[in-house]
Amino acid sequence: MDVVAESGNEQPAPSRPPRTASAMVFAILPLVLVAFGVAGLVGQCSFNPGGPSIESGPVPTVDVPGELHKAADRVEFPVREPNLPANWRANSANVTTLGSHAQVVRVGWLTGGARYLRLAQSTASEEELVAAETRQPPHATGTVDVAGRQWVSYQSVRGEQAWVSELAGVRLLITGNADEPEFRTLAEAAVAAPTVP
Repeated sequence: MDVVAESGNEQPAPSRPPRTASAMVFAILPLVLVAFGVAGLVGQCSFNPGGPSIESGPVPTVDVPGELHKAADRVEFPVREPNLPANWRANSANVTTLGSHAQVVRVGWLTGGARYLRLAQSTASEEELVAAETRQPPHATGTVDVAGRQWVSYQSVRGEQAWVSELAGVRLLITGNADEPEFRTLAEAAVAAPTVP
């Protein structure tokens, strides 16, 4: 038996609001605001359009000997452990791999003058290491003689500078916003530093 639907009983499909970009933005906006609110309450997020800065709040402290010993197990070159003044505080350490597969061991310090300096150690070419650490194409500005070695100085981001030298097949690069005496302190300590066993 054939059943024929009566055309008078068909119901129109329910109408939906139009799917526009502005409708999607208004749908997502409350979630974004809640996420920023939660992040702000727990202190894990901040907005700083001028770039990084040293804040007066609690600063992390890094165990330099421990971090460098772990790094030495991961890389294929000798890693130096500089001995710096007691009022310098290490607050960052990591190992990264560049595009050429060369690895970089980095440690950053807040200096006694409340400035920031970072030491990078790598077998990467000078050009690649400088570009990675300064985040711009290498532009040498001169040379400096420290600890019996010549260091090539380069421009870096935010008006900072970088110094590079090579020691026993490993490039040492110092960058940051410290003054020249503090650069010299780290350069001397890096050259005199023993390698991690």
